Amino acid sequence: MNMSNRYYKFQILLLIIFCITTVTITAQENYLSGVEVSIDQDYFADFLRNQNNENRNYATSMRIAVFGEIAENTYFGLPWVRRAVDGFLIDRVLYNRGFREERESHSFSFEINGFSPSLISDEVPGFNTAIAGGYSLESDRPFSSFTGFRSTRRLEGNKLFVHTTQQVDLAFTTSFTAGFASLGIIQGIENLFGSNRPDANLWDRNDDAPYPTGQLVLSPIPMLMYSVSVEAVVWRPIKKVLLQVRPEINLGYYTNVGIGFDFGKVMNVERHIDNLSYTDNNNPGLVVVNNESFGISIAAGGTARFVLYNEHINGLYKWSKGDNYISFGDTKKIVLEGYVGVKIQFAKKIELNFSINQRSSEFSNSLRSQPMWGTFGMKYLLGEEGEGCYD
Repeated sequence: MNMSNRYYKFQILLLIIFCITTVTITAQENYLSGVEVSIDQDYFADFLRNQNNENRNYATSMRIAVFGEIAENTYFGLPWVRRAVDGFLIDRVLYNRGFREERESHSFSFEINGFSPSLISDEVPGFNTAIAGGYSLESDRPFSSFTGFRSTRRLEGNKLFVHTTQQVDLAFTTSFTAGFASLGIIQGIENLFGSNRPDANLWDRNDDAPYPTGQLVLSPIPMLMYSVSVEAVVWRPIKKVLLQVRPEINLGYYTNVGIGFDFGKVMNVERHIDNLSYTDNNNPGLVVVNNESFGISIAAGGTARFVLYNEHINGLYKWSKGDNYISFGDTKKIVLEGYVGVKIQFAKKIELNFSINQRSSEFSNSLRSQPMWGTFGMKYLLGEEGEGCYD
C-alpha cells in the first residue's frame, strides 16, 4: 500500500469520526431519531462474480445522515430551499386532492457518490494486458463524482378513492440536493472500502498519459437536483407482505422520470417498504423503530428510468474537462435497475442493511452491460418504537 492510499484512508476516517461525533453531541440539545452511515462498493458484490474484479470498480458512495427535527434546521441552508419548492410545487396540489397526512419525517445527509470506468489503475500488470487486448479508456465511461448535501421530507398517510371506496396508503418524498462535481474525496472513499482493489490512481488527472485520466467535469462546478417520489401500496396478499409502486422524477444534474416497484416483507410498524437499494441522491434512507426487540425486512424491487440528462456521463458536453464524455445521442434513454436486500433491527437501537444492486448499461457500446455492486448500511436509532423519525 503506497503513501497516497494511506493518506486517503486516514482522511476519510477522520471525516466519518467528525460527522458522527458532531451529530452525537448535537443530540443532547436537539431531538434526533437516528444517525446513519451507508456505503456502496463493487467489492461487496464480488462473491457473486465469476471473473477477477481486482482492477475494476463501478459505484462508490458514502452517506452520513441525521434523522428528526434537527434535519429541518434552517442553519443547514438546504431545508428552507426545499420547503419553498415543496410549498410551490407539491403541497397545494397534494392537500387539495384529498391526501390525509398521518406522519411527517425529515433527514439531512452528507453524500459522496461517484462512478468509475472498467479499470481504475494503470499501475497493475493487468492494465497493460487489457490495453494490448483492445481495451480503450476513451470508449469507456468517464470518472465522475458528486460531493454535497441533501435535505429530505417524507409524508405518510392515505387517500380514499370515492369511486372504488378503496383506501390506499401513500408516501410522498421530496428532496433538494446541492453540492459540487469532481472534488477529490471520492478517490479516498474508493481506496478505503475497495479491499483488494489497487490504489485508484486514474482518478488523478495526468495530462501526459496517452489516455483519459481524471474526472469529467471541472471542479468545483455546482450540481443541483430536486427529486419527488411517491409510494402507493397496491396489494397486501398477507399481513406485513406488500407490493408498492413507486413513480419518481428527478430534475437537475440527473434528469429522469422513473416508475418502480418494491415487493417484500416489512417490519411490524412499517406500512411501506423501505427501499433498500443503492446509496444515491435519488434514494434517501428511512428510520423506523420496530415495536419488538428483533425485526427483519426482506425486499426486492426494480425501476425503469427515462433519462434525459446524466452529468456523470454527459458532463457538460463539449465544455467538459474530460474528452470522453458521452453524447446525448449515445446516452441510453431507458435504464433499468434492480435490487434485493435485507435489513435487521436489534434491541430497537441498531439497524443493519445489505443489498445487491444491478443496472443496465447507460450508454451505447458500454463495456459493462450490467454493472453490479453492493450496499451496506448501519443506523443507530434514537426514536420511540413505532415512530421512527416522525415529528
